[in-house]
Amino acid sequence: MFRFLLIFFSCLGFSISHAQTEKINALRHELVTMNNLQQQLTYLFLLCDESESLNTDTLTSYAWSAKKLAAQLKDNTALLRADYFIAYSFYQKSLPDSSSNIVNRNLPGLQKTNAGDLYFKYLLLKGRIAMRRQDMKAALTCYYEVLSKAETNKDTLNQVMAMSGIGWVQKRMVDSKESLAWFLRAIQLAKNPVHRDKTIFLYINTAVVYNTLENYDSANYYAKKGIVLARQANDLTDLANALGFYAGNMIDTKHFTEAEASLKEAVEVRKQLGNPYDLITDMETLAIYYADTHQPKKGIDLSLKAIDEAKKYDMPSKFPSLYEGLAKNYYMAGDFKKYGETMQLLADVKDSIYQQNSSHDLAEMKTRFEVQKKENTIILQQLSLVKKDYFIYGGGLLVIILLVAASLLFLNYKKRQQLKASLAVSRAEETERKRIAADLHDNLGAYAASIASAVNHISSNDPSKNIEVLKELKNNSNAIVSDLSDTIWALKKESLHLTAISDRLKLFIQRVHPGYPGILIDVHEDISSDHELSPSQGFHLFQIIQEAVNNALKHSGCSEVIIDVKGNSSDWKITISDNGNGLSKEIKSDGGGNGLYNMKNRANEAGWTIGWEANHPNGTIVDIMNSPLMA
Repeated sequence: MFRFLLIFFSCLGFSISHAQTEKINALRHELVTMNNLQQQLTYLFLLCDESESLNTDTLTSYAWSAKKLAAQLKDNTALLRADYFIAYSFYQKSLPDSSSNIVNRNLPGLQKTNAGDLYFKYLLLKGRIAMRRQDMKAALTCYYEVLSKAETNKDTLNQVMAMSGIGWVQKRMVDSKESLAWFLRAIQLAKNPVHRDKTIFLYINTAVVYNTLENYDSANYYAKKGIVLARQANDLTDLANALGFYAGNMIDTKHFTEAEASLKEAVEVRKQLGNPYDLITDMETLAIYYADTHQPKKGIDLSLKAIDEAKKYDMPSKFPSLYEGLAKNYYMAGDFKKYGETMQLLADVKDSIYQQNSSHDLAEMKTRFEVQKKENTIILQQLSLVKKDYFIYGGGLLVIILLVAASLLFLNYKKRQQLKASLAVSRAEETERKRIAADLHDNLGAYAASIASAVNHISSNDPSKNIEVLKELKNNSNAIVSDLSDTIWALKKESLHLTAISDRLKLFIQRVHPGYPGILIDVHEDISSDHELSPSQGFHLFQIIQEAVNNALKHSGCSEVIIDVKGNSSDWKITISDNGNGLSKEIKSDGGGNGLYNMKNRANEAGWTIGWEANHPNGTIVDIMNSPLMA
């Protein structure tokens, strides 16, 4: 009966994925000719090891067959190995709960028995599941544990796997430079030809980060390198990933013919593998392609289908990029209402991600790893000394005790300092909230007074005179609602990031644009490193930008207003430029009226630099920055 099942599963795999590699076909042939159960189990695991080139249904079939054989042979290690491949196939099918249950059930036992490579496989899979669920802290815990133990064991391949995982976490947390450093370090470590076929993904990861940094030539180089290596190794998963990303890079550089050809090949390869997560990624890339080639209707339909699939398979990590693609297609279609709604959804998703994963926690995790790494080095050194001289070992042990005692004293001191800092921060936050409340009172009070005055001027005798008064009432009412919305948005956050303010500006543009249909208003972003602001600072910054945009729209006679948002590892800068009439005499002489005075006052309170200069060939530029070095 079991022999029949093996033949059935072999035929099933071939029918689903008719273009599998010669190596897999050879293994299948050997499998169905084996009479010995132990040999059959060996070949089943050799097939499972080719998981990156197997259709997920085929992998599941082989893994379950291996588990039945392992149970029949009463081989506990083989049972754990078969369970790993079953869990991996569940992960590939986007069933993270089923995968996680198997991993969590087996990990404790593997940890006690120190099962080496199999334990690392389970830990790395646990990290990937955590990333799929957007739990970056849990993912880093797994990856740093693998890295620490693999370094101790001089296990190069698992060090590379852990470094790649850490690099992806940094990429998800919008720290592209840190991410790139991890990937390049991993490539350097994996130069041994023995590891080449198993580390092709590193070239694709590196290409992705270079693309994010807008270094398209380097992205192109690493993507092509990944395609060549994947073809040589007959690795379908890496080939599909490399082709899909290469298409995305071609779209960014406007090489649409090459992009389309690469996308079509990627989709064909992906169909063989049957992995919904990667299929959704390719749909996302194709939707962006439709936006860039002015086919927004196709892009909108495809984006909505991809979002439904991401919800179906519970993939929250895909939502930010999917909503960005959908918003881009709505913008290209001229549906600004839907564009605004989608940008709001995107802002909410990003807020959720930041709340779940703070950069402080991730940095703390990295620090813990570095401390653990140093402790491991000390322990290895001490063990070496023990073999040579017991007296020196005793001295080394005393050093460790002193280090521990010093660490405890330092931690106690650090806790006291953190408590003081926490109290100071609380007092500062309360002061900021009161300042915002007073600002809100002043603004709304002025609007309310205007409304009251307008109401007094409404005449029941001559309705024709009421039109302008009612119009003024409507404008002031809308202004109150907008001010309240912006203030509440700032107050309800514990902190605000530069990216969140940029997203809020896009909503503000959607709000004011109908009143100025002939003027182009847009936001350009170049944020390689995000910055965290207090609620008060975020509110002040948003109000300054809003005032600058309103001034340009109302007074400059311009046809376009561009907002540039830039952020690097240490500084940020925001520029509002128009092509209008240029600097007014008031700005040149006495610094302008109340609006400009308020902008300067807000910037001074926050400790920023603000300035006005002429745009070329005509217009005005307003610069706000947290450091004069950004100028």
